[in-house]
Amino acid sequence: MMRKIYFHEDDYCQLEVLPLSAEQFCRREMGEIEEFAKEHREGPFYTDIYLREESPETLLQLNLRPEQLTAALDFLPAYDLVETGYSSYREECQSTQARGLNEELAVFWSVDEAGLVEAIWLAFWVEPQEANAARQLLTALGHLAPLLLADWNWDRCVDLSQPTEIEQYVAEKVLAAQNWRDELAKMRLSETEEAENGD
Repeated sequence: MMRKIYFHEDDYCQLEVLPLSAEQFCRREMGEIEEFAKEHREGPFYTDIYLREESPETLLQLNLRPEQLTAALDFLPAYDLVETGYSSYREECQSTQARGLNEELAVFWSVDEAGLVEAIWLAFWVEPQEANAARQLLTALGHLAPLLLADWNWDRCVDLSQPTEIEQYVAEKVLAAQNWRDELAKMRLSETEEAENGD
């Protein structure tokens, strides 16, 4: 049976793997984004959109090949087809591979015409039972080369050569997933109580 995985086009490189040498750039850019957000917030909305700068340090400088990622991540099942899009629209991602447990915990990479890895990004929603796999994924990436995870959603940089940074980041992701489920459970309980009181 074919394994397919989909990622929303807005999630492309939102959790981006870059050379560790890009850390200073990423931290500076995250600061710029935070300041821009403060200046353009009106209640729950924003009056403008910040276009993130591309890092001058790219994965192409590391000469990584897809075979290296396949070997390093062989503990994760591979996907046969990678798709992206929005709403109900889907299109196949050419020259893109992925491995992972599911659409919420996976690693993607794209390859240029010369056969070099040009981008690596993650889907990284971590349920408690998936924490070990999440740690193993980040650790495996960190063993390939001096790499950085730039989490643009959380304004976080994680040095993938540092086990303590990986451990802390995964723990925070697990906690975020648990908190979300707790909030969802409270909302459902409240809705149930309201429905019962309405009757």
